[in-house]
Amino acid sequence: MTMVGQKAVPFSLRDLENTPYRLESFAGTWLLLVFHRHLG
Repeated sequence: MTMVGQKAVPFSLRDLENTPYRLESFAGTWLLLVFHRHLG
């Protein structure tokens, strides 16, 4: 199943310093997201 061109669901993540980042904060800019499937 390809999701190319589909909108991402809204989400937020925290960095190592506990600073929150929301996807919508990056609207209009280039953003590279890399998702890994945990094996184990």
